Amino acid sequence: YGCRSRFILLYVMIQSFIEKNGGNCLPLYAPADVRLDCDDKTMVQPDVLILCDDSKRTKRYIMGAPDFCLEVLSRSTRRKDCIKKLQKYTDAGVKEYWIIDPHSRTLFVYHWKDDYTPHIYPLNGKVGLALYDERLQIDLDAITELIVDDER
Repeated sequence: YGCRSRFILLYVMIQSFIEKNGGNCLPLYAPADVRLDCDDKTMVQPDVLILCDDSKRTKRYIMGAPDFCLEVLSRSTRRKDCIKKLQKYTDAGVKEYWIIDPHSRTLFVYHWKDDYTPHIYPLNGKVGLALYDERLQIDLDAITELIVDDER
């Protein structure tokens, strides 16, 4: 329940911003299947995503790269999210990828329009999505509170 509540909270933050600003992008949270390429080999389920090209949406899954993906690491997904998915998202053309590491209380932000070096933040304060020119601010303190609750 705790993990899912993190995703819902992030989704609500993103959805509220999009609604207030008249955006046409669609935020989703897991489970939402994404087929990154044209074969059946690369199906992923980001914890949270934003899709701005509605033509990529089918009845069963999203076909092609979302604009934004976020993963919350767990012991079982750490290697996959930090290495395999990072490479797949980069290759597929995802514009921005966030990795939240609850263990180290760190946020890694990749937005490839600048370079391939992650921006690293502590899990507190607010951080803006490059996708929205930093105007969409994610409240990391609220997410950290849920992480603390999960660890108890």
